[in-house]
Amino acid sequence: MAATRYAPALAAIVLSGTVALAPAPAASASVPAAAAQSVPAAVGADVDDFSYASWDARYEVGLDAEGRSRMHVTETLTARFPDADQNRGIVRGLPTSYENARIDPRVVSVTDEDGAAVPYETDEDDGVLYILTGDDDFVRGLTTYVIEYEMQDVMLAADNGADEFYWDLLPFDSTQPIESFRAEIVFDRTLSDRLSGDARCYLGASGSRDECAFLPGSDASSFRIEQDSLAAGEGVTVAVGFASGTVTQPTARQPDPVTDVAPAIAGVGAIGLSIGSWFAVAAFRRRRRRATGIIVAQYDVPDSMPPLLAAAIIPGAKNPVPAEIVHLAVRGTLRIEEGADAEQPRLRRLPGARIPDHLDVEALDALFAEADADGVADLPSSSEAFAARMTALTGSGTAEAAARGLTTRARSRGAVILQSIALALVLAGFAIGLSGLISGRITAIPAFVAVAFGVVLVLISSFYAFSTHAVLTPAGAREHEYLQGVREFVRVAEADRLQMLQSYSGADRRQEGGADVVVVYERLLPYAMLFGMEAEWGAVLENAYASAQRGAGWIGDPGSPFFHAQLAAFTATSHAAASYSAPSASSSSSSGGSFGGGFAGGGGGGGFSGGR
Repeated sequence: MAATRYAPALAAIVLSGTVALAPAPAASASVPAAAAQSVPAAVGADVDDFSYASWDARYEVGLDAEGRSRMHVTETLTARFPDADQNRGIVRGLPTSYENARIDPRVVSVTDEDGAAVPYETDEDDGVLYILTGDDDFVRGLTTYVIEYEMQDVMLAADNGADEFYWDLLPFDSTQPIESFRAEIVFDRTLSDRLSGDARCYLGASGSRDECAFLPGSDASSFRIEQDSLAAGEGVTVAVGFASGTVTQPTARQPDPVTDVAPAIAGVGAIGLSIGSWFAVAAFRRRRRRATGIIVAQYDVPDSMPPLLAAAIIPGAKNPVPAEIVHLAVRGTLRIEEGADAEQPRLRRLPGARIPDHLDVEALDALFAEADADGVADLPSSSEAFAARMTALTGSGTAEAAARGLTTRARSRGAVILQSIALALVLAGFAIGLSGLISGRITAIPAFVAVAFGVVLVLISSFYAFSTHAVLTPAGAREHEYLQGVREFVRVAEADRLQMLQSYSGADRRQEGGADVVVVYERLLPYAMLFGMEAEWGAVLENAYASAQRGAGWIGDPGSPFFHAQLAAFTATSHAAASYSAPSASSSSSSGGSFGGGFAGGGGGGGFSGGR
């Protein structure tokens, strides 16, 4: 992390007055806004504008009882601060993970060159443990900090089959030059006996393949490096090889398809099952529409099935309000007339007509709620009150379908089973993924993200799959098939329709003749509108008027030759009027740097260095 990005927050933490005075690490507190505003004007300079007179480090690497690598580090850092009130200390950042595993950095102590405790606090952010030294007092000139810390799992099983200590000894994003750098790496007896003899030292900016030399150490188990005049951003990386199998790797670095892959598979599988539950609901609703499975063309709809009620049992029915208006018009209870605006018709209530169903009574009351003294009501182009009445009217049809036993609410058993399996699967995957994260497996993060996304989708889907849905009862399924017969009659050719009207049922109930055909066609127009077939049925009806040499007394001028155009205009505007609604409210590599092919900055460690 760049020092310039972190420095303001660190300065605010210092001024908050929560600096730990004991050498033991303390969790950093949140920064009060007042503290951030209390920075003295003297601290106007960049706190990173200083250098290191020397940077000395000793790395003691060994194995624990389980054979896993551990490391004790002592860094002696002598900072050269400016002779001004700019700095209160330094900030040293240590990485918290390395090659998919947590290395658990633990601060042992922070002292000065004489061993006196130096106040400090710690803060962890974005994979770095920051050690913030100092208190509210400014420091000037040469100031030494001795930082001791420990880490684990700092050695890797490299891709070339060997084990390796591949470590960045300096932070590569530091903005401070270093006048003198000294480092010694000491391996314990167990590790030194397994040295392969391959070792490399890399020097320069991150990515540099320039090599530096090891100097003779105190014995064969130690390696020493010395470099002077390192510019800001330059670092040193070492790679020391060991025989294969020397170090036991943490489980987080070992392949584990259970935690790294299984959660993602569970998430994808659960989403698939959830999608299947939606299809199960759709299939369930289709099954409930079937009575006999036989569709017989019908040309007469009983009075007990007004369009408001029919729309509640026809899947995907169009807005029933325009169809209800036409239904009342062709039955003589109202007349559709041209209004002041040719595209905005008005309704005139006709006295004395028989009203077929009590839903028709509700429709008339709603349509003529604002009629004038002559019983004339305009169809408004914009009216919240009219929209509310039409919405309530549609709801009345839905409620009446349930009251008459045509519809009910039920759950899809298949959807419930599929969704239950999906829930169990995705929650199991979530638990497995979470256990992988808790164990420190960074490689488990992608799978956990995938299964967490699956949990959200499956939970949302559960509201639909487990809910009851409006479906047809056996009586409703019979009425649905009857209405599908009406749709079939509207769909077939004219010759077929006339043949049906002359069948034994038609002969028993009606006189044969063009006028009677017109009556049948008129009464089917509202249902054609529910099916979305009003345009073609309007053309059929217009031809019937022409053959019978009569007009449409229920809409416009009975002698008007423009019936089809008027009907189309009415249908469009009434659909619009009925649909009004009120306004809503650090990267590393395990490629084997000890054998060559490595580079500066390619190992673990490094971290961050900056001013406070």
